[in-house]
Amino acid sequence: MERQADPLEQSGSKVGQVNKQQRRSYDANFKMMVINEAESSNNCRAAKKYDITECNVRRWRAQKDHLKNANSQRKANRGLQSGRFQEIDRRVREYVTEKRNDGMPITRAVIQLKALEIAKDLNIPPTEFKASFGWCRRMMRRNGLSLRRRTSLAQRLPSDFREKLLSYQRYVIKLRKKHSYPWIRWAMLIKRLCF
Repeated sequence: MERQADPLEQSGSKVGQVNKQQRRSYDANFKMMVINEAESSNNCRAAKKYDITECNVRRWRAQKDHLKNANSQRKANRGLQSGRFQEIDRRVREYVTEKRNDGMPITRAVIQLKALEIAKDLNIPPTEFKASFGWCRRMMRRNGLSLRRRTSLAQRLPSDFREKLLSYQRYVIKLRKKHSYPWIRWAMLIKRLCF
């Protein structure tokens, strides 16, 4: 019986083939060691010594100033984490803070509408800025904002709580004296009134 040839074998590709050199990430400390080695000798020797490609050495040497200032454990330099429309971000953040201080609930829809209003004031055309759901999520992450659920008023004690409590205790004591309730009956009355 003749075995049929597999189409993948005919094309020359191997199933389960693994790249000889996998992608790896390096922290800023390692990159600076490679840069120092490359500056003392050359890029090719530094690449061989640390078992990396020479193009990485060239790229890291170009990024030397950024790497010096970076956290030594940081592996990627993704640039500034600020949005394209920083003025809109700033105004929306101020608006959200102001409304929250007033006790108003804020939703993503409210944030998006306010952002569109601000963009219109700044003469930014709607084709450039759309205040999408993704923009809103990223703006909130950039500015440390999160959606919160407003707690009910019952969870807060009223400002005159102490006075009301004393007044209630006086009322219960007065009832006890007036009707000569025994202690057990009085405790049951309090329980009934409280719960």
